Amino acid sequence: MHPHLFTRSAPSGTGSLDAVNVTLGPSRTVLGACDVRERIAVLGVVPSLTWSVTRCLIHAGLNPVVFGWHRLSPLSLVPGCTYIPLPEIKWTNGELDPSVVASANEACRRYRIDRLVPLDFPSIALFAEYGTGLTAARLSALPDADTVRTLHNKWAFAQLVAELGLPQPRTELARTLSELRQTRLAFPIITKPVDRWASVGFQRHDTFAALERTLMRGALSAEFPLLVQEFISGKDVGFAFIARRGRLLSHAAFEQPRPGYRRYFNAPDLTGHVAKLVAHTGYHGVGEVDARYDPSRNEFRLLEVNPRFWASLLYAAHAGMNFPQHLLRLDDEHDGSGFTAQTHDVTLSSYEFVVGKAVQLSERAHSTVNRWRGI
Repeated sequence: MHPHLFTRSAPSGTGSLDAVNVTLGPSRTVLGACDVRERIAVLGVVPSLTWSVTRCLIHAGLNPVVFGWHRLSPLSLVPGCTYIPLPEIKWTNGELDPSVVASANEACRRYRIDRLVPLDFPSIALFAEYGTGLTAARLSALPDADTVRTLHNKWAFAQLVAELGLPQPRTELARTLSELRQTRLAFPIITKPVDRWASVGFQRHDTFAALERTLMRGALSAEFPLLVQEFISGKDVGFAFIARRGRLLSHAAFEQPRPGYRRYFNAPDLTGHVAKLVAHTGYHGVGEVDARYDPSRNEFRLLEVNPRFWASLLYAAHAGMNFPQHLLRLDDEHDGSGFTAQTHDVTLSSYEFVVGKAVQLSERAHSTVNRWRGI
């Protein structure tokens, strides 16, 4: 078992968000040196996720090479990594063009990269589909292309969850304005795109009258077809995980108790739901589940799966679970490895907070989140 990696279950059958009391490992400053001696490169087009993964690898004792989209980036000033822009990155129909694989392959050869880690949805989807074209370096573990497409599409995911009998909000697909107006769901409802992330296009409508006013103003954020879901009162919960060919390995449930903090805890029921989903899809690699805890039913409802790294990744590293490091060690991970919370809320260092904000500002300046479909 790796340092800072704990396995302890809360009382069986509980959905409580109370943190489990465990003892922190011997060091809070060093998050665990990585014994991987390979030369690692990360590739992404979302700078905020690139920063989080890069910082985690630096914490693990590595000096990663960063292949980025923008010629100028705050990441070029970060000590402990080397920033290399790939200006030839192209887009076709809202997706990374397959030619990017050849560009990445040449960069890996030039900089003697042993392993490449795609980290956001566009890059993971690209290499899941065309990764055989990367011959100069090995790829980190990735889900297969069909799994990536199914889990990224919120309607396909909702149908899969229903097939597996897992809890989720009541969900419909509205293909037209008329179908949206004829929804059978009780208000409040949520509308959102089927293929976006980071809450882009997410809207809550408390009553039918409120929905109608939004439609009359032409202020509906999502395009058709769109997902319609019942609103679940409760708390947002995340479940970060790494799986090896359908077996759930390292994982951590978490919530945001207040801005700038994360709290990690055991959630046996949610773990079981994700394990079933992972087994059915044969999932291989890293991912994160968005869920909603419904206190009225003491139940976690699954909302979506992000087949990629996620925004609060760096918080998990400070809590003792360095997911990029564990991804590189995937073949050495033990079956059943898990993680429980520390006895206090986790936050970032001042340095990480400042750099993270600078990267986010750069990201917004480039209109990264809204520039393409399917990210």
